[in-house]
Amino acid sequence: MKKVLITGGSGFIGYHLVRRLCQNNVALRCLVRQTSSRTLLQGFDVEYCVGELNDVESLRHAVDGCDTVFHVAGLVRAGTYQEFENVNRFGTENLARVASECPLPPVFVSVSSLAASGYSQPDQPRRENVPPMPISKYGKSKLAGETTLLPFAERMPCTIVRPAIVFGEADKMSLEIFRIIKKSPVCPLPGYRNKFYSWIHAADLSDLLIAAAERGERLNKDQPIGTGIYFASSDEGRSMPEVCRLIGQSVGRERIWVVRCPPRGIFLASLFYEAKKWWTGKLQPLDWEKARESLYHWTCSPEKAQTQFNFAPQPLAERINQTAQWYMENGWLK
Repeated sequence: MKKVLITGGSGFIGYHLVRRLCQNNVALRCLVRQTSSRTLLQGFDVEYCVGELNDVESLRHAVDGCDTVFHVAGLVRAGTYQEFENVNRFGTENLARVASECPLPPVFVSVSSLAASGYSQPDQPRRENVPPMPISKYGKSKLAGETTLLPFAERMPCTIVRPAIVFGEADKMSLEIFRIIKKSPVCPLPGYRNKFYSWIHAADLSDLLIAAAERGERLNKDQPIGTGIYFASSDEGRSMPEVCRLIGQSVGRERIWVVRCPPRGIFLASLFYEAKKWWTGKLQPLDWEKARESLYHWTCSPEKAQTQFNFAPQPLAERINQTAQWYMENGWLK
């Protein structure tokens, strides 16, 4: 791995991947939009290529001369499936096509999501050899992005990594959970029973992405389920009350009281936010799909990565403490 292209390098996962690769003295190029903030990448030796996933010419310039591509960019929130699909499916397809047309195609590692696989059963974390069943627009668009890679796999080595819930320094989405718990000892959670979730710190995810690029399985269109795919998780799942208590300890709150919110109330709240989204045209913190997802477990097994790469992420409690410390030191958590 000598020269690497990272899409989404200016985002929080991209930031962690850039930091890790810079430690390995790898030449880096990041595809960024004209409007992308480069604040997180200040101080790193990075070449910038301004472009978009729907701009094929900019993609050709970005890929040129690179032996590895980490496709991290993706749309996490959107109003319609078409918006998700334009980025997560067609953007992935555009990049893969351009990369596969290079005289020496690069290794192509695409960051997907546990959502592309679907929810899990209480005692059965998702594994790579289980057929995917996404239930959200986001998950379906990420699975569509995975599927678009199969035709290019004959010419270009492709690997897919499906992270669980990603958190870590510079993450604005997880920050909201830390803020809520720091401000109040009361932690509202949906449903009457514990739901279990898998988590992965962005630095540990970066290690897995690099391992997948260097020695991972590759996609095979004759074996489309499981081959060339890895789940990224620190373990096979934690209950949300347990995670909330770990976050509480990290911000100096030793006791957390969990308040159960009835599913009906969650759905009623989602209808309110759906109406607000329709009225204002702005995305809201809760919608019908997120309310539906809250009814399920979202866990996956890291066993395949552990077996093939000796993947050994840091303990979840340690990573949560590390994240909280960064938030406080950088004035994000007051």
